[in-house]
Amino acid sequence: MLKSIYNHFITPLTSRKLSAAILGNVIIGIGVAGLRYSTLGNDPYSASTMAISDGLGMGLGNYQALLNLILFTVQLIWGRKYIGIGSIINFVGLGYMVQFSYYVMTLVLPDSTLFSFPLKLVVLFIALLLTAYGLSMYQLADLGVAPFDYLSLGMTEHFPTSYSVNRVITDGTCVAIILIAVFTGFIPWENAHLGIGTVCCAVGFGPFIGLFNKFNKNWIR
Repeated sequence: MLKSIYNHFITPLTSRKLSAAILGNVIIGIGVAGLRYSTLGNDPYSASTMAISDGLGMGLGNYQALLNLILFTVQLIWGRKYIGIGSIINFVGLGYMVQFSYYVMTLVLPDSTLFSFPLKLVVLFIALLLTAYGLSMYQLADLGVAPFDYLSLGMTEHFPTSYSVNRVITDGTCVAIILIAVFTGFIPWENAHLGIGTVCCAVGFGPFIGLFNKFNKNWIR
């Protein structure tokens, strides 16, 4: 048992992979906070956690940790092979990194709600690039996937639908949760965190991650 755990968690570790997993999550946290700072919308999962945590009056880090605990239970039952050090780093730290980064941004940077639309687009683009770069590092480390990311992978293994379809389903579910929360009065629309940024993330992450992978794989692997 102990040997199996050692082989699964410790054997794949290298200093470069561990650094990529940790630094990648830090960069993702800054990028996601930047998307929120742009006020033009976040990726579906981040938007849903921000929206619901706002509605509950709970800190994003605490809410995301609680949600990840539930999703991690599903992953622990059906997707143990996708669990690694990287999963734990993402599980424990990402929500707090986003919360801290956004707090610092609002503390030291101008009020982004007063920005012109073109300037908001610039902030959105920079944040999208940062998030994609962090995701590239985190994924190339290959030390386990986040609980939410496992859902679409697990669905692909257990259902006849493709990964692309299953990812659309999981992301679409996040958007649906937000819309239900808005229409039921649980949160106001301004706390939905949906917008053009959500669309940009949906169409932009894939190409930019692929571009960054060409650089990152040279030093991570």
